[in-house]
Amino acid sequence: MKEVRTRFAPSPTGYLHVGGARTALFNYLYARAQKGKFILRIEDTDQVRSTEESYKQVIDSLKWLGYEWNEGPEVGGPHGPYKQSERLDLYKNYATQLISEKKAYPCFCTADELDRKKKQREAMGLPYVYDGKCRNLSEAEVAEKKAAGHEHTVRFRTPAKEVVVEDIVQGTVRFDTALIGDFIIVKSDGFASYNYAVVVDDHLMDITHVIRGVGHLSNTPRQIMIYQAFGWSEPKWAHVSEIVGSDHKKLSKRHGATPITAFRDLGYTARAFNNYMALLGWSSPDGREYMPIAEQKALFDIARCSKSPAMFDVFDLAKAAEVDLAQVPIAELETYLFTKSKLNWLSNQHIRATEDNEFIREILPFVRNTKVVPDAECNENNERLREILLSLRVYLDTLGQIKKYLADFYLPFEPRSADYVSSEYFQAENFSSLAKTFLRLIEQMADSSGGDTLVPDKIKEAINQVGKELGVKGKPLFMGLRLASTGRLEGLELPIYLALLGKQRVTERLSRMIALKETAVPQG
Repeated sequence: MKEVRTRFAPSPTGYLHVGGARTALFNYLYARAQKGKFILRIEDTDQVRSTEESYKQVIDSLKWLGYEWNEGPEVGGPHGPYKQSERLDLYKNYATQLISEKKAYPCFCTADELDRKKKQREAMGLPYVYDGKCRNLSEAEVAEKKAAGHEHTVRFRTPAKEVVVEDIVQGTVRFDTALIGDFIIVKSDGFASYNYAVVVDDHLMDITHVIRGVGHLSNTPRQIMIYQAFGWSEPKWAHVSEIVGSDHKKLSKRHGATPITAFRDLGYTARAFNNYMALLGWSSPDGREYMPIAEQKALFDIARCSKSPAMFDVFDLAKAAEVDLAQVPIAELETYLFTKSKLNWLSNQHIRATEDNEFIREILPFVRNTKVVPDAECNENNERLREILLSLRVYLDTLGQIKKYLADFYLPFEPRSADYVSSEYFQAENFSSLAKTFLRLIEQMADSSGGDTLVPDKIKEAINQVGKELGVKGKPLFMGLRLASTGRLEGLELPIYLALLGKQRVTERLSRMIALKETAVPQG
């Protein structure tokens, strides 16, 4: 059986975004599932838009996502070079062969001329198809125009026929070549067009499966005709579903072009993001959603991909209607995220499952960025910081969310007036009694060394004791004590939170809230 060889072939004309990243992931997973090879090829023949910066960003993104390519840039391989700009002689030689076999021809039509004809067709409500003006030029006419210095392209001589695409995902799709016409395979600058270069490259690199977005399906008949013109065997085709936004519309350039590295910088792990992208148009045999990538590599089958659009439900597009998300700074991008998305749920699951030391290593850069923890304490061996971080991780959907919690443990206590001034728990007549009783019980606690340590179980006992002494239970008890000891109405599980704060901080906060209550102006 022939070895499976897939490829990802990005153009370095911008950032790698979710559409391209999912294509890369599906090719990577299928190659691994089939014990085959995954190839990276850079399609940089667009000399106007291709940049070195974009190339580096694509490579950086793929490395963060963890897709190890068997052949390609930085790795090499027997089918190189792996940048199209370094393969121009190959395209030129094969184009010369097609011309000599009368399967392609030079075209001297100017861009202005073609644009005028296209507008005329559009004005009549007709699709534009090249009219074949240069199709039957004689060799003498071609030589004369070249001698006169006329620029020219090379067009493929499209036969009149029906092209059938047998697609693993989309099924059988038929195309009438009368609606395609003779298309350009070599541009006037000498660079190969996409539909031509990709065929030459895929053939010479022995690609067995072309897995890409359904938007490329319309390119496939052109590519099949080029395979047939050379007498080459075509690969298996698999065009996966398009990706739509939370508004069920195709992702726009503004809303779909967020760089993959932005999700890294927000604090999503590659493990979580890969898991999320794998579910954009594919489902596991048993329907599970949370999967480490090792399981994805074992289970992925392109035949299980759906034709139905896959929803990228990460951004609230109604809120971002007038915003170009690709241009939004990371600090502001978070405000456009749905808090209850599948990505966040998966991210939380992966954070919980991360081995402790790895989790600490991954989150420390985000801790440092908060500028809250003193530099001397911001290291893997700081036991108090480790304890705080490991206790907090179950509440994190992203590593970046740590900034919401650390201030409570390291900065002076500043209760938020919005949380307590109008709160029914703060306004309750028994608030001071609850706080004072809890303060007394906390002050009576002491660890074996007489230090600052509080134990969660002892705190639970103290909460229950307050309830017994004052005849309070349920929400009035728990919310009243939460507000009294933290100044807030939400947060971590209270016994764990107070134990992490330590006895000194808890007693200081209780005293502060008691003073605020006794000096507060009655509401109403």
